[in-house]
Amino acid sequence: MFDGQHKIHPFAYQGGKDITQRLEKALKTKGNMGLAKVLGISRATISTWHQRNQTPFEVVVRVHLATGASLKWLILGEGEMYVSDDSNAGRNTVNLPYFSFKDGDLVEEEKLQFDRRYLESKRVLVSDNLIVVAKNGDLVFVDKSFDKAISGQYLIKIDGDVSINSLQKLPGNKVAIEFSNSTVQLDERDIEVLGKVISN
Repeated sequence: MFDGQHKIHPFAYQGGKDITQRLEKALKTKGNMGLAKVLGISRATISTWHQRNQTPFEVVVRVHLATGASLKWLILGEGEMYVSDDSNAGRNTVNLPYFSFKDGDLVEEEKLQFDRRYLESKRVLVSDNLIVVAKNGDLVFVDKSFDKAISGQYLIKIDGDVSINSLQKLPGNKVAIEFSNSTVQLDERDIEVLGKVISN
C-alpha cells in the first residue's frame, strides 16, 4: 500500500519518436500517415511531438485502453508491450488473428491484443470467427462466419485476389460490387465471400 507521507516524483516520461515508434508497434501501423489515420489526428501533430519531444498522454491512454498495451512500456519504454502476469489480463483482454494485404494476398501477422471493453464499445462480439484486417491504414473487424453477400462490406476473393469491397445482392444471382467509386455487376459464383466487415 502507498504511504501518503512519501512524495510521488515525476517519472522519466519519454516523448517524440520514442513514443510514436511504440504506438506504431502497438497499433500495427507504419509511418506518420498510418498512425495519424488510426488515431484521427494530423501528421503535423505527430511532427510537433517529434520536434518538441512531447509525450501525447491522451493518445497513449487511448491506445492502452484499445489494445491493452502496457502504459509503462508505452511512455517509459520499460518492461514488455503486454503484461502477461496481470491477474486481469485473461478476463479483460483478447488476442485476435491479424492480417494485412500484400499483392492481393492476405498475410497473417502477429496477433493483436484488444481490451474487451473497447470491443464492446464498438459492438464487436468475440468469437473463433473474428479476425482483424489492416485496410488503408485502418483496422477492420471481420466475421468469417459470413459466406454469402447480402449487403455491406465483405472480405472477398476474385480470381485469386483478396480485397474488402462493398457488395449488394441483386436479383438473378447477381452481385453489385464497388471498385474505385464505380459499381459493376458480377455473377455471385465469381465471388468467394471470406467474411463480413462488422465494425471498423
